[in-house]
Amino acid sequence: MPRLQIDLLDDSEWPDAGFSFELPIKPESTALVVVDVQRYATDTTGNLADTVRHQQPDLQSGFIARAEQMIANIQRLLERFRTDGRRVVYTRHGQQSQDGSDLILRRRGREEAAKQSTDGDSGHMPMKQDAGYAIDSRVAPQADEVVLDKNTSSAFHTTPIDLYLRNMGIETLVLTGVAADQCVLATAIDAADRGFHVILASDAVANLDPGSAAATQILFGRVWGYVMTTDDILSWMTSGQPPQRTRRPATGRD
Repeated sequence: MPRLQIDLLDDSEWPDAGFSFELPIKPESTALVVVDVQRYATDTTGNLADTVRHQQPDLQSGFIARAEQMIANIQRLLERFRTDGRRVVYTRHGQQSQDGSDLILRRRGREEAAKQSTDGDSGHMPMKQDAGYAIDSRVAPQADEVVLDKNTSSAFHTTPIDLYLRNMGIETLVLTGVAADQCVLATAIDAADRGFHVILASDAVANLDPGSAAATQILFGRVWGYVMTTDDILSWMTSGQPPQRTRRPATGRD
């Protein structure tokens, strides 16, 4: 089946002078945020993974391959932030009540559709008590790191993350996790609109549709914040100098 092709403006066609900005980012006031890296997405069975596997097994296989790279890069960032004594914050996504009544109607409808598509075997999001709700053990939080539970895409809607970050003196966020074009993006835009300086770690996120991730990261870098690779983030944290590459290019090739 032919795929939909979306033609983004080339960087040379984008009116950068009217949108250009520099963020006063400093390593000492930066926190790492690990968004929803939970077993419901990264395990090969159960919840979202099982639902997608029923419908598009190749798609789930591709996601798992990209998730392996994401996990490896989050591990690198975790090591550096912890070594430097920087803050790390986690979010977990799922329904908080047994019957899902805490979810908005749209999300409840998605759960029902997912269950119907798998003959009742799997839904999309896990309940708080489910095994799939747990954070992937490869990037598990340490005892002194904040873990926030949410049932919306953006962490800023259903958690006290804004208050906590400001209390900690955090000005800049490095965002990682799942999904690149959903919860990570929603949290990133909300954070930017609240005045945080946001860096999307482009190779420490994953989603089902890599094209969607690329498009949203190009847009985010043009309008809301920075998009940097893990290598560039680590280099910036080491040198403390303004980073050289802060956008995902859109030049007909990547």
